[in-house]
Amino acid sequence: MKYHTEPRKEPAFAELGYRSHVPGTMTEPISSPRRAAFGRRLRELRETKGLTQTSLAAAAGLNRSFYVRVEHGQHSISVDRLYAIAAALDVDIRQLFPDIAGNQASPVPMATTPARHTRPHAS
Repeated sequence: MKYHTEPRKEPAFAELGYRSHVPGTMTEPISSPRRAAFGRRLRELRETKGLTQTSLAAAAGLNRSFYVRVEHGQHSISVDRLYAIAAALDVDIRQLFPDIAGNQASPVPMATTPARHTRPHAS
């Protein structure tokens, strides 16, 4: 029996921002600058409160490994979970975002998108 020794080609979804650590296995999203900045902000707030990742995840009702991926910028998160994390940290939800004025974390520029052209409403 011969074994295939040539490296496997990454699947097409790699072009969509995903990568595989081991060919043929589950993939994980590549961190975006915004997710990375958000994760840094979460870590900053968590450490300020003296919490571990495990204790914060438990207080927010989240799986620890999921929370770790969010904090490392590898996973996006729902609004409901954001509110749960804010409550566990005892902060206003706006404090979770590094690009809102007044937060200490450095802002991440918004992605530039072409302006939408709208048609004037008929009066």
